[in-house]
Amino acid sequence: MDQEKLLTSLAEKTKMEQESDLGDLEQFLTFTIEKEFFGIRLLLVHEILKPVLITRIPNVDDYILGVINLRGEIIPIVDLKKRFHSIDSDIHPISRIVVVMLEEKRIGILVDEVKQVVKIQKDFISYTTDDLSLNYSKMVESVSRYEDHLVLNLDLEQIVNFVSSTK
Repeated sequence: MDQEKLLTSLAEKTKMEQESDLGDLEQFLTFTIEKEFFGIRLLLVHEILKPVLITRIPNVDDYILGVINLRGEIIPIVDLKKRFHSIDSDIHPISRIVVVMLEEKRIGILVDEVKQVVKIQKDFISYTTDDLSLNYSKMVESVSRYEDHLVLNLDLEQIVNFVSSTK
């Protein structure tokens, strides 16, 4: 009888631990730019689009590809490959525009390929300092490990503010 109580107690404890562990997970949409893995918090992703016609805007920085009309809303499209690596992006059939939303602002990010949504325990996310390369400046908020890849998690607030200040 004592063994049965012990097993029941252990099962309840394990169930409670599993439920509490769910709150310790962050979900990221992962994608690649120039064979590097990046992530964006899933809650901030509005939608993922196949590449569409991008209208170029004169007198903007070269990493802002232009704008698209998304159901009547004009959204700027950022080429992070150009920003990070000074290389123009080639648009391929697997390329995507990830539309993110932060505080009523939408911005599209051109990526080489969307990979998957991953769940990462908060303990495995390392928040960055200013020691990263100047190319990445403050646009990377944290680094996490998923399977055998390091994922650079982007700070959307910095990207949105950065793009807003250049318009």
